[in-house]
Amino acid sequence: SNMIFLVSVSFQCDVQTGQLRKLAGSDQFSKLYDRMTALLAIITHVCPTEGLIDDGVARAVRDKHGHQLSKIEAGEEGYEDLFIFACPKFVSPAVPDYGQATSPGGFSAGSSGQDAHKFQVKQFMNEMSVQQTLRKLRSYMKLYTSIGVGKLAAFNDMGEDEFLPLLLCYKHKFIQLEQSGDAGEGALEGKLGTALDLHYYISDDMVHVDEAEKQRRFENYFMAQIVQNNEILKDVEAISTEG
Repeated sequence: SNMIFLVSVSFQCDVQTGQLRKLAGSDQFSKLYDRMTALLAIITHVCPTEGLIDDGVARAVRDKHGHQLSKIEAGEEGYEDLFIFACPKFVSPAVPDYGQATSPGGFSAGSSGQDAHKFQVKQFMNEMSVQQTLRKLRSYMKLYTSIGVGKLAAFNDMGEDEFLPLLLCYKHKFIQLEQSGDAGEGALEGKLGTALDLHYYISDDMVHVDEAEKQRRFENYFMAQIVQNNEILKDVEAISTEG
């Protein structure tokens, strides 16, 4: 998030001043920036990010992809278009069999790459279909502090036997490795935590929900205003006053 914020601020400043057009490969930089915001749009829409994403970054995501996210909220498809636009096209889940390269019609790098890309998109859409069900579940749980399992299952058009595994699945999906940020901490070190912004548990056929307290943060607003003020000062200082 912090890295994308710095890239976003730098990109916007360079666009405004015209410096970006002077750099070699500026078109590629612009495309990479658009892909980053597209992937971040998917992440922020699927995972609760209250207080985790800088306001400037969130604004850039809304400006570029707000319409597509609104379509998804309305029940239309939109994840696939965003992912196809932003995902890498060359990632293969397995090493190709290069031994078939000498066989007539046995190996084609182009077809292999296309197959890997299609498989990647298919797996992503399978996961998003699960996430849409979980988002619906979350929207109902945020309305209650306690609700019967049967009633909540009925809201999600499921029977109780089918619904109970979904409650466990929801918690499992958002378990993540959290790092303290200490120097020397490895990429795979840390402790397990959750990305959920609400806690729930089941007791006597009742689902009890405890939503995390929202922390109001003001430093991001002031930092954004300081950056904007500095840009205005630069533009004013660049104005020639010589007659």
